[in-house]
Amino acid sequence: MRSTLIVNVYHDTSGDPKSLSWSPIEDPDSPTARKRKRIIIVDDDALIAESLADILNGEGFEATAVFSGQDAIHWAKKTTPDVVVSDVIMPEMTGIEAARSIREFLPQCRVILFSGQALTNDLLAEARARGDSFEMLAKPIDPYALIAVLRSELEQ
Repeated sequence: MRSTLIVNVYHDTSGDPKSLSWSPIEDPDSPTARKRKRIIIVDDDALIAESLADILNGEGFEATAVFSGQDAIHWAKKTTPDVVVSDVIMPEMTGIEAARSIREFLPQCRVILFSGQALTNDLLAEARARGDSFEMLAKPIDPYALIAVLRSELEQ
């Protein structure tokens, strides 16, 4: 059995490391771990992505925070998530572009998008015109609303 350790470094406002925490996790491919639903949280704001992942891990999900669309695609290939939760507006690649790429090799993967920007409506309209459909949440994200949506999506 492989042993994995998650290390979180928390920074103060100047960017200097403030505190460090770690926790062992079981092998992600073990039968026990696979019972937990895998979630990838994608946001270029690391604080948002890591906070949501921490909350979801505390609720029994196996959540991983990544900070770009390209990282989301990489992790999706590596971990085969059940759900990708992504910000829409990010540098280099939007959450919609990342979701479309992930669905090419994981068509069963559910996608939940979130954004606090008006530009999102145009991007979602364009995606719908191409036949894509995504659940949408507004920023700031209410963690309890996200958990309810995840549980609803995963029951379908």
